[in-house]
Amino acid sequence: MVFGKIRQKLKSKSSSEGTPWQRATAESERQKKAQIKQKVTIIGRLHRLLEEKKAKLKPRKNLSETAKTGKRQGYLGWYSIFLVGAIVSSFLISPYGKVKDIYVEGAEDVPEQSIIDASHITGKLTALGVVWNDEKIDAYITNTLSQVKTAEVTLRGMNDVTIHVTEHETIAYVYSGGSYYNVLENGTVADTELKVPIGNNPIITSFEMNQNLEDLLEQYMQLTDSVQNSISEIKYTGTEENPYAITVYMNDGNEVKAILPSFAEKILYYPDIVSQLGETKGTIDLEVGVYFTPFAQTTEEEASASADSATPAE
Repeated sequence: MVFGKIRQKLKSKSSSEGTPWQRATAESERQKKAQIKQKVTIIGRLHRLLEEKKAKLKPRKNLSETAKTGKRQGYLGWYSIFLVGAIVSSFLISPYGKVKDIYVEGAEDVPEQSIIDASHITGKLTALGVVWNDEKIDAYITNTLSQVKTAEVTLRGMNDVTIHVTEHETIAYVYSGGSYYNVLENGTVADTELKVPIGNNPIITSFEMNQNLEDLLEQYMQLTDSVQNSISEIKYTGTEENPYAITVYMNDGNEVKAILPSFAEKILYYPDIVSQLGETKGTIDLEVGVYFTPFAQTTEEEASASADSATPAE
């Protein structure tokens, strides 16, 4: 009985635990399953890491592609500008780019055609070449026409040019030989002859184009604008005894007698003198001192002198 129970226990134990080979096989299978599971776990982690890296690299890749696209567009823009510039420059330099029309702006006293003639610009020149030689053209015009202070040439359209001029201001006119000549702000007298003066600038009469006129202009340039604007006419009245005598006719009706060397110095006192005279008009003598003779008194003296000359001598 006892041996039977022992054999039954051993049999049940052996049947539950299996043979050594079976146990070894089972252990091997278990280890393989564990390794496979570990590998699957590792592969899963690697896969997740790769996905994360791809997710991070994707925006950078898109940014790089955007930058490359921007660069390509920038290069294309510069290339287009260069191409258009090359085409325009080729046209302007070519015979088709020669000057077609010439326009003048800023001219008031100087005839436009005189400016065009002095510029030496013709239809044989290219418009671009004319603009490039702007300084040379300025010299041509200002050296030929003393009334022009500056001249600038700009391109107008594809093959037209515009000459922009600035003129010297006219401050007086010299009347000589039946024509009027502009006295410019720089003290020079223009060569252009005018039939009538323009504006209300003073008229200088009875002067020859000699040293006396140069002396007068030197004195006149020293006057203030207000005094210049108060003068209507300056007339040379010199004699052998007094070769520097001048008579100045004022816009307010008075007359001023002066001499060239001291004209600018003494005429500056004219506003103060007139303020003391009030409404009385007459002749103000500044040759030596300051003397005033009303026109009424002068007329009476002339009439008396005329009557005395008409009375027979006893």
